[in-house]
Amino acid sequence: MDSKNVTIASEARFRFVHLTDTHIMAGGRWRPRAGGFEFDTEESLRRVVEAVRALDPAPAFAILGGDLASPDLLHRDRPLTSQEYEPSYRLLAEILARLPCPARFLVGNHDDRVAFNRVLRAAAPTANAPHYYGFDYQAYHFVALDSQEPGQAGGFLDPAQLEWLHLDLARHRGRPTVVFVHHHPWALGLEWIDTMTLRNGEQLMSMLHEHTQVRWVICGHVHLDQAVQRGRLTMLTTPSTCVQLSKVSQAAKVLPGPPAFRVVDVSGEELATRVLHLRADGSAEL
Repeated sequence: MDSKNVTIASEARFRFVHLTDTHIMAGGRWRPRAGGFEFDTEESLRRVVEAVRALDPAPAFAILGGDLASPDLLHRDRPLTSQEYEPSYRLLAEILARLPCPARFLVGNHDDRVAFNRVLRAAAPTANAPHYYGFDYQAYHFVALDSQEPGQAGGFLDPAQLEWLHLDLARHRGRPTVVFVHHHPWALGLEWIDTMTLRNGEQLMSMLHEHTQVRWVICGHVHLDQAVQRGRLTMLTTPSTCVQLSKVSQAAKVLPGPPAFRVVDVSGEELATRVLHLRADGSAEL
C-alpha cells in the first residue's frame, strides 16, 4: 500500500453493521429440528432493526450476510418454487426499510437466487445469476461473495467468481479491504458445523493472503460468534438475528436466541468490532 493511500485510509471514520441469517419465512414460525421450540424470525429481525436504529453514531451501511429468506424450512416435505420464496423476500424488504442506512446483500444456502434477483436485485443479468460484487466506502474496499452451491448446505466459489475476485483485488490493491462471504472458509472445530464449510475455502484463503490489503473476512452461516486469526487475516463469524447454534455441543443443537448482530467501527486502518445481543426489552448488550 503506497504512502498516499495510507494517508487517506488513516482519515477513514465510519461504522457498518453485519446482520445475517435472518431466515424470514412469511406466514410461519420456525420449528428447528434440533431445538424443540418455535421461533418468530420476523419479530426478531424487527427488533434487531430497531436496535440498529438506536445506534449512535448510525451505521453508514448494513451488510445482510445470507440465508435471508427460508420458507423452505416450513415445507421440508417438498422443494419450493421461486414464486413461493417471493413473499418472504418482500417481507424482508419491508422490514429493512426502517434501517437508517442502505442495505447490501449476500445469498446463502437457504436462499433462492431467482426470487432474490426478482425482489431485491435491481438489474440481474440473468434470472439465476450469482450475486457477487465490490464497492468502496471512504478509503476502504468491500467485497461480497456468493458461496451458494445449489442443493447443498455447504458452499463453493466457482472458477469464474474466483477469477473475478483476483482481478477485483488487484484493481484495489491500495485500499484496506474487507471480504464478506456466507460460508466460513476455515474449520471451527465443531464436527457437525464443519461439514458445511466453504468447500474450496483454502483456495480462497490462499488468494486473500496474496493480496496484502485484505485484512478481514466476515461470515454468517454458523449462527455463532467466533474470531480466528490466520496471519494478518482476522476472520469473524456473526450470530444470527434469530436462533443461535451451540458452540460447545458436538451434535446439532439450536438455541432460541438471543437475536444478535455485529457492529464494526472503522478508525483509520483499524477495525473495532463487537456483537450486540438483544435483551427481552429490545435493548442491546455486549
